[in-house]
Order: sequence, then structure tokens, then C-alpha cells
Amino acid sequence: MLAWTAAQWVTGFNPVMDMALASWQSYFPPFKQFLWEHWDYPKTQFPNPNAYCDQMMWNLGLYGKPKHIFIHEPIQKIIDVCRGEGEHLGGGWYKSKQFFHITKCTFNCMLGHYTSLEMFVKIIVKCINGFPVAIQCRVCP
Repeated sequence: MLAWTAAQWVTGFNPVMDMALASWQSYFPPFKQFLWEHWDYPKTQFPNPNAYCDQMMWNLGLYGKPKHIFIHEPIQKIIDVCRGEGEHLGGGWYKSKQFFHITKCTFNCMLGHYTSLEMFVKIIVKCINGFPVAIQCRVCP
């Protein structure tokens, strides 16, 4: 479990992510933004597992966004989709050859909170310069 302080959430500082990014030669801001919004590995645990999406979306300042995906896999596995482990779909989009552990969050505007669906699926990411910068959920139920 990775526990961040409120200051870390506000500033976007994540020691694990920053160490991982420092291990690559080039610094690519769109990739860092992608990780900040979508990467949660290992999956953060909350006392109430039903509150996962509500808490994560609130912490990221994305509460109210209709749909969102969190990826619970190592960074290198995600990058590899852009570097040979993904099927090119065109327009910079790649579908992973392997299954990924993800959580799909869907906002219910009538109830004012998220429902979460944890699953293993092949993800579709947009790649620029060999790094994922966006994700779509066409393959999710």
C-alpha cells in the first residue's frame, strides 16, 4: 500500500513514480501526466473497498469525470505496449497483447458517486515517442 500525504496529492509528488521516471534517460511530461492520472500500482487499499473510485477520483481532483481507468500493473509493462507488446490500431493507438489488471470508475450522477469494476482486460493506449499518453476503454464491458 502506498500512502501519500495530502501535500503529495496536491503537488502531484509521488516518490515511487518520480524514482521510476528518473530511471529513464528522457523526461516526457505527457507520460508523467498519464501515470499521475491512471497508474495505481500496487492498488491503493481503502478501509471501505467500495469507496476506491470515489477516493481516488477525489484525491486526483477529477471527481465528476464520467469514466476513468486506473491501471494496477508495473510501469514497464505499460510502456511495453508502445514498444512491441501492443498491436498497432492506427493513429498512435495500440492494443496490449497481454491482459492488464485495471479498475474502471463510472460516475453515477443520480447518486453522486462512483461505481467501480475491477477486471483483467487488454488495454488500448495512445503512444507518443514510445510512451503511453492516453487510455481508452473500448474493450471494457
